[in-house]
Amino acid sequence: MTKSEAAFLLSCDRLAKQGRLYLWTFTFAEVLDLVATRKKWNHLLTLIRRRWPEACGLRVFELHKEHGLHVHLITNKRIDVDQCRQLSKRSGWGRIHVMRIPKERTAYLAKYLSKERPKAFKRWRLWAGFGKCWDWTRVSQIQVESLFASVSRALRDAFGWKGNRDYHERRRMIEAVVENTILHGWTPGLGSGGKPYGECRPDELIARVRPES
Repeated sequence: MTKSEAAFLLSCDRLAKQGRLYLWTFTFAEVLDLVATRKKWNHLLTLIRRRWPEACGLRVFELHKEHGLHVHLITNKRIDVDQCRQLSKRSGWGRIHVMRIPKERTAYLAKYLSKERPKAFKRWRLWAGFGKCWDWTRVSQIQVESLFASVSRALRDAFGWKGNRDYHERRRMIEAVVENTILHGWTPGLGSGGKPYGECRPDELIARVRPES
């Protein structure tokens, strides 16, 4: 399970505590440009939030091969379908489908987050929450407990890494330190001789040497 999936499912659990869950699907009859479709969605969501300011929810983008961009929306209350269709028409959308779902059905949407991200979705948020009545779980709040993640966080803190600068060099260093950690039985965060990463030279952490006796 990816961090994005985990954050999404935790958010669904929180949303379910707000009330009943309703799954909406918004589509077009024809395939439209992705950027234009996204703008139309932002317009529609703005209209929905103005009309029902107490509504909270989550949205998921799905790129369909034949029908273009679909938007799935989970809300914490039933919104009048006829009024929503009017707003949808105003913002240039096409078809609407809505149904009440149990919390367990939200896993159906999470599967989209585990697929390989389409190139067209580069720098897009595949899902997001909205509404002022709740606080959804952010991906940044999910901490993965694994050797790779532990070493990565420790190196980041030790050397003050920020952003994606020198990403490939950092990745190679992380992989080398993970390998040495396994080979030498190091504790994550500590290098040769039990020294913290910050007290070690980079070459000490990545050098391929015989296991310590």
